[in-house]
Amino acid sequence: MKKEIFTVGHSNHDINIFINMLQKNNINTIVDVRSSPYSQYSPQYNQDILKNFLKKSNIQYVFMGNLLGARYEDKNLLFNDKDNKGKVNFQKVQETKGFQDGITRLEDGVKKGYSISLMCSEKDALDCHRFGLVSKFLYHKNSFEINHIYTDSIFNQQEIETKLLNKFNKKLPQNNLEVLIYN
Repeated sequence: MKKEIFTVGHSNHDINIFINMLQKNNINTIVDVRSSPYSQYSPQYNQDILKNFLKKSNIQYVFMGNLLGARYEDKNLLFNDKDNKGKVNFQKVQETKGFQDGITRLEDGVKKGYSISLMCSEKDALDCHRFGLVSKFLYHKNSFEINHIYTDSIFNQQEIETKLLNKFNKKLPQNNLEVLIYN
C-alpha cells in the first residue's frame, strides 16, 4: 500500500473550486490542521460551513488542529533565543504526545484506505506549518509520499523543499539551509 498524503491551502478560493481541486485528486478525507478552524476572510471555510460542503461532495471532514496545529502557549514549545523568541519550535512540537497521536491517526487513516489531504488556510505550502511541521515529519521520519495541491498543479515534498532552498540560497550558508530542511 502506498503511503501518501496530500496537503492543500483553502486560501480564498471559491468553495466549488476548492471541492473540484480535491475531487480532481481523489481526496475523500480532509484533515483540518488549523489551530482555529475558522476564517475571518473566507467564511465558507469556517468549520461547520466547510463540513457541510464537504459532506455534500462525499468528502469526510476531520479536525486535528488540536494535535497538528501550529499555535501553542506552552513556553516549553517556544524558542527562547532573541531572534525567534516566542515562535513555535516545530522540532519540540514533533516530540509531543499530541503531535505523535496525530501522526498515528494519519497513518491509521491511510492504512484503512482513506485518501487524505491536510488542509490549512495558506495557499502556498511554503508559508504554512502543514509543510514545515507536519509534511516534513511525515516525509523524513515516516517515509510518506507528500503531494501539495495547488490550483493548477501538484508539487511533491522534494520539489517544495528545493524551492525553499533556492529561496534562501544566497542568504544562508548551505549547511545551515540543510539543517532547516532535514532536521
